[in-house]
Amino acid sequence: MNRPTSLLLHSYRCECHTSRPRSGDATTLLGSIDVETAPQAVRWIRVALRTLSPALNSEAFEEAWQWLSEDHHDALQALVQGEPITLTLQQGSTTIQWTARPVQFLKLTTRQGIDLPVCTQEYSAPAGRRE
Repeated sequence: MNRPTSLLLHSYRCECHTSRPRSGDATTLLGSIDVETAPQAVRWIRVALRTLSPALNSEAFEEAWQWLSEDHHDALQALVQGEPITLTLQQGSTTIQWTARPVQFLKLTTRQGIDLPVCTQEYSAPAGRRE
């Protein structure tokens, strides 16, 4: 007997936002990624943080390196346990915030290996897109 496969993929959603609360600027999404594992989520934040850290003021730099050297272990453990994580740094009047949280995505079907209607031959995928 075949065991039914789940229609859900367990993954992690990672985002980086900035805001300037004092000036009233809206929150801006700088980057996001969906990854399959908790270590990949933490790695994405760590790479971004290491890249940005030389430009940070001394207080934000110290917080960043504390997270990079020690606190990322706790963040990883929290994600593995199904809890979201947040890292927030203040750089002058700008707040930079990284988040990662467990999510579930619906699996998408593939068009490979199935008979498609004849009309699909009239339309092709844009260049660079895979089916």
